[in-house]
Amino acid sequence: MKSNLQIILNRIVKERGIGILDKAGQCKALLHDYAKGTFKREIHLFVLSLEAGCHRELLRTEEPEPIKQRLIWKLQDDYGIIPAYAEETITLLGTLIEERELTDEEKAVKLEKAAQKGDYRSQYELGLLCKKLQKYEAALYWFETAARRGIDLYEELQKPHIPRPIPDDFVPVTGGTFIMGSPDAEWGRKDNETQHEVWVSGFYIGKHEVTQEAYLAVIGTNPSHFRGANLPVESVSWFDAVAYCNARSEQEGRIPAYIIDTEAVRWNLRADGYRLPTEAEWEYACRAGTATPFSIGNNITTDQSNYNGRYPYNTMTKGVFRQTPLAIGSFPPNPWGLYDMHGNLWEWCWDWYGAYPLEPRTNLTGPASGADRVIRGGSWCSLGQNLRSANRGLKIPSYRAFDLGFRLLLPGRAE
Repeated sequence: MKSNLQIILNRIVKERGIGILDKAGQCKALLHDYAKGTFKREIHLFVLSLEAGCHRELLRTEEPEPIKQRLIWKLQDDYGIIPAYAEETITLLGTLIEERELTDEEKAVKLEKAAQKGDYRSQYELGLLCKKLQKYEAALYWFETAARRGIDLYEELQKPHIPRPIPDDFVPVTGGTFIMGSPDAEWGRKDNETQHEVWVSGFYIGKHEVTQEAYLAVIGTNPSHFRGANLPVESVSWFDAVAYCNARSEQEGRIPAYIIDTEAVRWNLRADGYRLPTEAEWEYACRAGTATPFSIGNNITTDQSNYNGRYPYNTMTKGVFRQTPLAIGSFPPNPWGLYDMHGNLWEWCWDWYGAYPLEPRTNLTGPASGADRVIRGGSWCSLGQNLRSANRGLKIPSYRAFDLGFRLLLPGRAE
């Protein structure tokens, strides 16, 4: 569904309260009024989800992901909605509920969970909220707890940090300037690929997508649908990816790159821990000094990458469709020694999705906020044109799929 419908829904919920979702008929009338005749199919599907009580189930749970698939099946079985539309409807509904304005009591419950885990910002915010609710003893407790935690963190930062060695499976990438995006004449080009100049500092990046073996060793679980130690891990959200970055950093004595406050994630630019590449870093590494649609030239075959060969690039010769990701290193690397930058799995990037700037930028990190995070590279089920170096994908950060994984980056001067 288009993001504009989400904007309309957010406006209605903000003005009328989350209770409007319990009134399917009134919600439908408001949607038609606000949308002015557009989004007819989407509105119909959304109202059906309200009538099916999907929103109540999502509101009752604190772990929406396991519930969403069951609700998708419910829409399919009870209303005959095709799987793709059912998934879009539930995703929109889940995003709307996640982004609604919480009551003070709901905020307190959410903050307390983070506060109990030692997040001092949540502890301080909970103190402020308790004071507002006139719970003065609780407010004093959380203010004192936040102060102690803040002191502990400050003292930790003052300790001398010992640089950690770069793992053998990371490739040094020398910084430089490149033209990000695609030229107007490139076949399969999209309007969101406006060319612009970007300077990228040096870094180290994983030769391969993170494997299931590596993910299991750090997190203790394997969420993947297609199982295999040397297969890349998939079915991970953006939040799962940043959690892995921090957990692995802590295991190896590195400073975690991300500060996670409940659902808000901030990037500690001074950290030396693992992180996701920015969109600019990803494309710079993918291109490996080239300006063609792919790092290997003007075409890519299924002997060179894992994608849906029934739909090759630019009407070229068709190839195979393997219908599964393959083990890392199954194809030759790009000119800089990186594997599967084209195909196998889509890869999460740090950036919020947004329009490119027109002027030259240094170490571009994307918009300050947004609704979707960038994904890059295409996958085993992608069309050939979606494997292009400049091609951009986007998904909400809680999204998980059988064709979506990630690759790690370590900061550092690789000149």
